[in-house]
Amino acid sequence: MAAQWIYANGSQWFSLDIKTQQQIEQLWASYNSNWINCPTFQGIAYVDFDAMQIKFNNYGYTIARL
Repeated sequence: MAAQWIYANGSQWFSLDIKTQQQIEQLWASYNSNWINCPTFQGIAYVDFDAMQIKFNNYGYTIARL
C-alpha cells in the first residue's frame, strides 16, 4: 500500500493531490527537503522535512505521512 501525504489547515487534515504526494514521497526517500510544483496550492511550495511542513506563500502547513 502506497503512503499517503496529508496536510493540516486549521484543525482539519486534508489529502494532497496525487502529483504532490508522489513528489513528496520521492523527496522522502532521500530525506531531501526541496521545492516542488504543488497543484494543491496551485504553485511552487517548499517541502521541509525538518519541520514536517509544506510552505506556500510564507505559511507553513504541517504535513504527515500515513
